[in-house]
Amino acid sequence: MNALKANVRDFTNPEIEENEDLEELHSRLAGVDGIDNDGHYISKDLWDNEYDDGDDNDVDDNRNSETKRKKIIKPEAQTKPHLFVQETTLENNKRSFRSNAKVEASNEIVSLAKQYELPIVEVDKGMLNTLCGNRPHQGFVLRCGGRDFTPIKQLPVDNKSASGPKIWLALDEVVDPQNLGALLRSSYFLGRGAGTLNIDDEDDTGSGGDVGIIVCSKNSSPLSPAVSAASAGALEFMTVYSTSNLPKLLNSAKEDGWRILGAAADVPDNRGRESNKNGELALGLDDTGWDLGEDDDEEKEDINANTKQQQQHHELHKVDASSSPTILVLGSEGRGLRTLVARACTGFVSVPGGSVGGGGYDDDDDNTQAGVDSLNVSVTGGILLWHFLSG
Repeated sequence: MNALKANVRDFTNPEIEENEDLEELHSRLAGVDGIDNDGHYISKDLWDNEYDDGDDNDVDDNRNSETKRKKIIKPEAQTKPHLFVQETTLENNKRSFRSNAKVEASNEIVSLAKQYELPIVEVDKGMLNTLCGNRPHQGFVLRCGGRDFTPIKQLPVDNKSASGPKIWLALDEVVDPQNLGALLRSSYFLGRGAGTLNIDDEDDTGSGGDVGIIVCSKNSSPLSPAVSAASAGALEFMTVYSTSNLPKLLNSAKEDGWRILGAAADVPDNRGRESNKNGELALGLDDTGWDLGEDDDEEKEDINANTKQQQQHHELHKVDASSSPTILVLGSEGRGLRTLVARACTGFVSVPGGSVGGGGYDDDDDNTQAGVDSLNVSVTGGILLWHFLSG
């Protein structure tokens, strides 16, 4: 429903390139009765109407003749936009045991699809399961154009304008679609809508919600159907920005007055970096081997020029939420923040765990028998956003 309401996808005839997802779809459909490996099937009605001259033998000959065989493509095997609806979903009778809210939602989905002149096809539940790769659905599958990231090179200077995002969530190679979708959902809910920028108008920093999202253009989860589903449809109303060089963008934002806080259990101390006697991080000069993409040499010089900066770590409840405009940086699910991304941060913050038995904070990292010493990245993101947005 949100995809139809937002009307930002292509519902006409988007160009769909041959890719792994399309190959996977054809592979799934190949096992469906009546569809061959090319996604075609022979319609019995078509043969009866066009080739049946009353002689059963002739019909059989026609059906077995490659020169006369005529194929048509089932809607589910096409790549054109369609709305697929589970059989009996649109009947809305008393025996369907569907709540009034679901009936109204179904009617609205169908009404919007007709408004956009989308073909509506009723199929059985097994076909819906096949179309969505056995992911959960509620009787509807929409095939339409995809979503993509919006490139951005620089954030607004010290965003003091009344419009535009007040907080940015920078995601450093978050590859799991469920986590990305959950972060988008939290950002939309806690940020009171979608945070956007007007990139084309320098006098207008943007409008909408309080949280902007920026990701790495490479090594991040694409804006797939799984991301949209995990976001509860929030993706459809959001603009997700991307950069090819996250460390460079963060360093530029730091010079413009942004506070950049990386989510980490402690100040990262690896790849040649050492902590001084006060527990603060003294940035070393020897870790310049990370692939930054374009402008590597220039970026390394910028980073080396700032290596005297010292970073500190604080638990979340000790961090002032409203002291300055903030960028929150979350790392990948496996290894956290990359080295140069961590170097671009002005400090680090973590969500402290509760002591066993409840209440208070405990510094013992090994205090849980289950060995749970951290939170999922999407949960961490939600807690951080609530803290900084609530002030």
